[in-house]
Formats: sequence, structure tokens, C-alpha cells
Amino acid sequence: MSAKLQGIILVLLGTISYGLPASLIKLSKQDGITEANILFFQFFFGCLALGILYFISTKKIKTNGTPLNSSAKRSLILSGTALALTNSFYFTSLEYVSVAIAAVMLMQSVWITSVLDFIFKKVVPNPIQIISIIVVLVGTVFTANLINTTIVISPFGLFLSFMSGVCYAVTIMVTNNLAPQASAVGRSFYISLGAFIVISLLWGWSINFTIIPLSLKWGMMIACFAIVLPLLLFAKGMPKITAGIGGVLSALELPAAIAFAYFILDEHITLLQFIGVILIFIAISSVNLVRKKSIEI
Repeated sequence: MSAKLQGIILVLLGTISYGLPASLIKLSKQDGITEANILFFQFFFGCLALGILYFISTKKIKTNGTPLNSSAKRSLILSGTALALTNSFYFTSLEYVSVAIAAVMLMQSVWITSVLDFIFKKVVPNPIQIISIIVVLVGTVFTANLINTTIVISPFGLFLSFMSGVCYAVTIMVTNNLAPQASAVGRSFYISLGAFIVISLLWGWSINFTIIPLSLKWGMMIACFAIVLPLLLFAKGMPKITAGIGGVLSALELPAAIAFAYFILDEHITLLQFIGVILIFIAISSVNLVRKKSIEI
């Protein structure tokens, strides 16, 4: 098997892993686990696992990579605030809307990132990006069934899931510019550490201590598929493929999340919703390919 094919398989598995946690969260709620317990123990185990991996590889990082200085560590920890808010909004929204709708609203980060780039960096979107934004919005209308007046969708759930997309866009913008030369494990550990601190402050007071055993089980499982496994697969697979292919494969997170919701939760997916997912996938892929070409130029 070629290195490129190995990279594609690893990144694909990492993307599929990212699509599973939303369904697991729904299942954990059915098992009586609260948002506070899910969030706290997910980031606790995620931070613990990444911390162990980071400190084990510290010697290798110092030899082959650029170590993180104190300033970079503080910035990465602070950037964890956006990640904590992303998960807080996203997890809470699942109480009011389906996984399909929550996942689609999270993917609004594609065009929100372009808007933030324009506001803060004065970067004007190119024609392809503008068309992609329009396609994402059209796909959102289809996937969320907003044109079907017989279906009642929680406005509050839409707001929460949209805010998760806003915070995710901020997370992408901030983390992509912080210590890019450092190891992925080190950067991820300090970001997750910051997120865990914020989660503890926001949700620690409402943890239900009577369901700790169940919380440990679900927290460890969700942390594995939402934090640890994707990081390891991406860190191993991304260097073997081009950024353009990686971006396209990463866009498969949305259909993966909806597929898991269909098979695990038995959520009904209409043909119109399926078309909406395809449109959003095409739009996200186009944006990533355009970014790749701009980097090469």
C-alpha cells in the first residue's frame, strides 16, 4: 500500500470518528447523562490522554521540532475558550434539534470564517468562495427542512447550533495562527487544557455526582472519538497527502455524522436533506481546494 493511500485511509477514519460523537451524546442523554457531566468528563479524559501523549513525546519534539515557549502555551490555553464554547453550544443544541440539523449548523463555520477574515483581516472572498457560501446556505435550507412548513424546528435549538458554528469558526481562525511550527500533539494538548479549564468553570458547578460511573464511561468513549482518535489519525495521515485532499476528506464529517444518526438513532433523512448534505459537501470541498491552490501560489 502506498504512503498516499495510507494517508487517505487514516484521514478518512479520523473524519468518520469526528462524525460519531453527536450520536453518542444523544445516546448518553437517553442514558440519563447531563450536558455538564458529558462536557466535563469528555474534556477531562481528552486532556489527560493528550497530556500523556505530549509528555511522552517531549524529547522527540525537542529533537525534531520546535518546542512551545511559555507565551505560545498561554495563547493556546486561552484559545481553548472558543473550543469549550463550541462544544457547549453544540452539545446543548442536541437537546432541541436532531443530529442532522446540529451538524449542518456547525458547518456554517465555512462561510462564517470567510466573514471573520473580511472583518478582521480585510481578506475579500474570491468568486469561488462566494459561490460556495451561497451553496452552503441553500444546502442548509434543504438539510434543515426549513422549507417544509409541516415540520416544527426549535428556534432556540437552531440558535444554539448556529452559535456552535460561530465559535468553531473562531477556533479555526485562532488555532491555525498559533505556533503552527510546533507539534500537533503539543498544540492540541494546551488547547484542550484551556478548554477543560473553561468547561470546569462553566459546567463544574452543575455536575451530577450521583451518575459518576456512567459519566466516566460515556466521557471516556466520547473523548476517544471526538478528541484522541481523530488527532492521532490526522497527525499520522495528513503528512502523507496534500492539503487539498485532506480538506475534501475532512468535509466528509457532515455526511458521516448524519449517517451515524440514521443508523444508530434511526433519525429520518429525506431525499431533500440528502441533497442538501451533498451540496454542503461540494461547497466545503471547493473552499478547501481553493485555499490549497492559494497556498501553492
